[in-house]
Amino acid sequence: MKQNFTQCFKLYAALMLLFTGLFTTTSVKAQIGCSGERVLWLENFGTGTTSTSSPDVLTSGLTYQQDGSLVAEGVYRIIDSTQQKPEWHTSADHTGDLNGKMLVVNGQAETFFQHTIIEPNGFLEGTYNVSVYVMNVDSLGVCGTNALLTKLTFTVEYLSSANTWVPLTGSPFVAAAVSQSPTAVWVNQGGSFTLPSTGNFLPTQIRITLGDGTVGGCGNDFAMDDVKFSSCAAAGPMPVELTSFTARNKGTGISLDWSTAQELNNDYFDVERSVNANDWTVVARVNGAGNSQTVKIYNAFDATPASGINYYRLKQVDLDGKSNYSKTVSIRADGPKTAISVLTNPFHNSLSVTFNSATSQMVSARLLDITGKQVAAESWSITSGNVRKDLSAGVLNPGMYILTIRNNSGEILYNGKVVKQ
Repeated sequence: MKQNFTQCFKLYAALMLLFTGLFTTTSVKAQIGCSGERVLWLENFGTGTTSTSSPDVLTSGLTYQQDGSLVAEGVYRIIDSTQQKPEWHTSADHTGDLNGKMLVVNGQAETFFQHTIIEPNGFLEGTYNVSVYVMNVDSLGVCGTNALLTKLTFTVEYLSSANTWVPLTGSPFVAAAVSQSPTAVWVNQGGSFTLPSTGNFLPTQIRITLGDGTVGGCGNDFAMDDVKFSSCAAAGPMPVELTSFTARNKGTGISLDWSTAQELNNDYFDVERSVNANDWTVVARVNGAGNSQTVKIYNAFDATPASGINYYRLKQVDLDGKSNYSKTVSIRADGPKTAISVLTNPFHNSLSVTFNSATSQMVSARLLDITGKQVAAESWSITSGNVRKDLSAGVLNPGMYILTIRNNSGEILYNGKVVKQ
């Protein structure tokens, strides 16, 4: 009787895996976290105040630099602060340990990180999750509108009976580009991947490889911490499989769009918003389909986003109250613009600048010479409407200069060439 039950259960599990596979694509496995998560491996890079290298960083992709500013492309160090160039954010690691370390990289297009998890008793078929916390370390406005943004690729493979590495379903997965922000922000990225049935053979090794698909140049500078590999409850797929989640500007608000490939006992979605990717507020609730094996498309609208960058995620809640979170997406809200004109260009003793602002605000003006050295700077209080301000520059030598004006949150409002006569 026990043998018959075991055979029936194995047949049922095989049929469920086959059925689930009909709805599986790379984008489906883009969710971070899963029900009944069990952490199998975690890398937080330790603690300390001195620079170190890592055996998991591939020397074919990155070069370890022990000290000095990380100016060159494709260099890294394990360190306790993100500010390894003057214009980078100053932040502690994500883990929160005293003198906690992280991987800090001046990136280029490379495969840069690889780790193999060994389980002597073998890995069961089912769903596994890989996630990291990543930060764009460039201050807002560094490299201007053409700043390069890090875009991570997650590749998860198992070592087969033929001694070859075989991708799990959903691998590779390309995460969204990591945007610049006014302050240091850790963003959780990753996804879920399915280990298929391998018959009587149980794989004992799973390999995680991370790549950066963005070329070297101005931007593409990042920090990474808390790399995690975990299994999901019952070694099975998540009850709701999200195929997409995007945010776009619509008028003065933000439209949120997502879709699912299948749903099991799905009660509702909460759309959550944050301005720092840490503190979240529910801005909309949308009912789920309950049970579905067809594609479902959903939409919500945030009519009052915060000015600047907004972060959004979905909280999917089952009928029994269990919940899962989606990946996080970010978007800049289209707020009122400040128009700026330089009246005296070329100039003699001072630069005259006019502002047409929808709100009162503080701005800072900096004048740089062609070597990047600051030669003049002032802070101005701007009222709403039309305002004129003058930047004293009479002692400067004739030649070309760069005028940069930022608002209080660090956003560049004006960046252009001016000439002293």
